[in-house]
Amino acid sequence: MSDYQIRLKPVYSQTVPTPEGLVLPAGWNLAWHQLATLEALRDPAIDVVINTAMTGDGKSLAAYLQSMIVKCYSTLAMYPTNELARDQERQVNNYKTEFHKHDLQIYRLTGATLENFVETNSLPSKQQGLINLVDNSEILLTNPDIFHYVHDFRYLRRDPKNPNKGDNADKLFRKIDEMYKLFIFDEFHIFSSPQIASVVNAMLLIKHTALSRKFLFLSATPNEMLLEFLHRSGFRTKVIDPVKHNSYRFEDRDSEQWRQISQPIDLRFVSDLQPNARSGYDWIVENTELVILKFFLEHHGSKGAIILNSIASVYKILGILKPLFEAHGLKVMPNTSLTGESERARSISDADLLIGTSTIDVGVDFRINFLIFEAADAGNFIQRFGRLGRHPGFPTYQAYALIPNYLVARLFTGKDSQIAPLADSQEYDRVSFTESIRNSWSFVNQFENYPKRWGVVQSVCMHRELRTPHMKATYPNAVDGFGVDIENTFGVNLKYQYSKVIRCIDAKQHKIIDEARSFRGSSQLDCAIYDATNPDEPERDQFKTYNLPGLLSNFIFDSELIKRDRFIAMARDRGVSTKRFEDALCYLRVIDYRDVRENWHFYHSGNVGELARLGKVQILKGLEVTIPPNAITHALSRRGIVCYISDLPRGDLRARLGLPMQFQAYGLSDRLNDRDPPYTIAFGKSALMLETLTWHWKPQADIGWIC
Repeated sequence: MSDYQIRLKPVYSQTVPTPEGLVLPAGWNLAWHQLATLEALRDPAIDVVINTAMTGDGKSLAAYLQSMIVKCYSTLAMYPTNELARDQERQVNNYKTEFHKHDLQIYRLTGATLENFVETNSLPSKQQGLINLVDNSEILLTNPDIFHYVHDFRYLRRDPKNPNKGDNADKLFRKIDEMYKLFIFDEFHIFSSPQIASVVNAMLLIKHTALSRKFLFLSATPNEMLLEFLHRSGFRTKVIDPVKHNSYRFEDRDSEQWRQISQPIDLRFVSDLQPNARSGYDWIVENTELVILKFFLEHHGSKGAIILNSIASVYKILGILKPLFEAHGLKVMPNTSLTGESERARSISDADLLIGTSTIDVGVDFRINFLIFEAADAGNFIQRFGRLGRHPGFPTYQAYALIPNYLVARLFTGKDSQIAPLADSQEYDRVSFTESIRNSWSFVNQFENYPKRWGVVQSVCMHRELRTPHMKATYPNAVDGFGVDIENTFGVNLKYQYSKVIRCIDAKQHKIIDEARSFRGSSQLDCAIYDATNPDEPERDQFKTYNLPGLLSNFIFDSELIKRDRFIAMARDRGVSTKRFEDALCYLRVIDYRDVRENWHFYHSGNVGELARLGKVQILKGLEVTIPPNAITHALSRRGIVCYISDLPRGDLRARLGLPMQFQAYGLSDRLNDRDPPYTIAFGKSALMLETLTWHWKPQADIGWIC
């Protein structure tokens, strides 16, 4: 079967006259959506602004324009990946220079930089570190995780045996909410329902305890669940949609009123890839010289990226392409969650060809004209494809989409007698093409019941804090107003939810409560690793964390584990902050990547069928893995793990529920040598998410069972 190729038309965005009194840098003008966003942020009748401009159309300037033209307009911006935050830090500093805001204080904050800041300055706690940073940062770029934990009272100093002793609940969040007037959430569409529930909870806390604050969401694809929750909770919301406003054109425009934001792109769909994890990797290996190197040799000065789903595939392909490109004076570099901070920063600017995973597919502004990418779902496809064509100056722009053959067939031959949305060798505008991708992709579950079933656990904990004497005296109307909004937003009875949480606490299930209150999930299966696979990397960057299933499947490591105290001492000797390693499951030295993904599963010696019939999230001890070294199994079996067990095999469960490709569900058996584990186990936040889909099922082995 031959491949299909289409051409994407260039995109032009409408510009508008600069309003009187608004001073921009010389030669600048605003797109329609940028001015509309500025006006919405200035409108006292609007609480939440959602900007849905296309990738590459300057949503960042729309977000920071108010901070650049108004004195003392402090902004807290949140980015889902550290790489995107680093990219935006560079962009905001450029704005600072262009607008001559020389005294503007800008700081980028991550969990690691917070730990380093506390240790370097000998501060007593992360709380004090945050207070110091907030006092000295008019623009603070961070992640939504830190924002969440601040508003979930996690950085307070309290007596574990008596929570009423210690800091008041508002000691930190009030400081931050009074400091910052605008809260920006960038690329928020990549998150799922647990994170939506968490952010809405925090917004409602701010609504009832702070002065009027603005919230800005930047996303080309806003989440319908978020929009619905904002409506139910009474937030006055304005959506800035350039597509509905006819602010995009796809033909060449000489008029000064239209600015080109995307170049024409040739997109090839590889048509014969099987729906498995290895097919994309195999295609790249087979086409290293015929396609990839050939493009760079024919188009001198080209820059490119390969974005894959598997971190192991990235490093195996790196080993093939790096020497091949070096022979022609070209540089190939990786950018993944395992890439050190310094190398990751260099890779964006120095690499001729960058190979990475999801760390680089979210919002990062690449100057490239060549792209190969895999995609887990429609949103992921659109996100990764959007990295290409953002900058002029190249003679041609070429992309290769590595998606399963059945999806390519849907796009070009149709499904169930429907007319195919795309045709080979045709030209399409970006809007209609994006719609075709969304309509042709398989269903992916959005876990719509999660906020009502588990997101409200955080709501209850917040409401309990608002009922304390200090909080009631400081915010007398907050407890009632917050409670009403929670019931309206999530469609729950707060009194009933209180009883569920209290029962869980009484049953000593604190780990489950903590999991529900986490943002992306806990790190209960995270291992501390010393990464010896890249000897050129600075040694301080070789101390990392990675989750156990990913390590077992993709990496080769020393059979003898490193002792905890020795690992931490090694890291400290090299100036590495060690807080994140203290509770690791185990400590390993990674030495290589597997050529073939290792086949293994989780094992439990108990009656797994009975555990599955419980149909509940539970804390389970005694888990093992069917792969050496035994020291990993020993460490795992002693730890109580928050999990959910289904009596369906993993493949059947994924197909039946439409689970996302990266959803963390694994095979489980009560037989060590079982080639096809009959059960599925999910951990942490994934366990809670899976429970919302399956709690009402009757287990296959017990037809009479009723939840």
